[in-house]
Amino acid sequence: MVVYEPLPKLRDGKPLMAYIRQAQYKKLDPTGEKLKMIERSNPERLRAGDVVSVFYKNQKPVIGAILMVKRSGVASAILLRNKVAGLGVEVNVPIFNPNVMRIDILRRPDTYRSRNRHYYIRNSRLDVKEVKL
Repeated sequence: MVVYEPLPKLRDGKPLMAYIRQAQYKKLDPTGEKLKMIERSNPERLRAGDVVSVFYKNQKPVIGAILMVKRSGVASAILLRNKVAGLGVEVNVPIFNPNVMRIDILRRPDTYRSRNRHYYIRNSRLDVKEVKL
């Protein structure tokens, strides 16, 4: 009769998906800064209405006002809007993309608007002006 030694505890007793999510966060965001930027419990989190600058590895920084923050784990993203030569331009920025080095908050509004997603400001008097550094 063959007796095997017991297998080691896998995943430290965590459920499989929680373990995989933590492994992905550790791989894509080793410092934890990006995750802290989207946590709802953090008072300094990214919110719709903030003006931010996104720095990429091999590209010029992208600047704009946040219209929407999508919080969905590793697929989290922000939608930026800016005016370039009078034309409204929107950029969807995945937060955990390895090419995104950092996201700096340039300006916060005095008071936040009541909605989480500011799609309604497109082409209205509330639309963002040309945002520069």
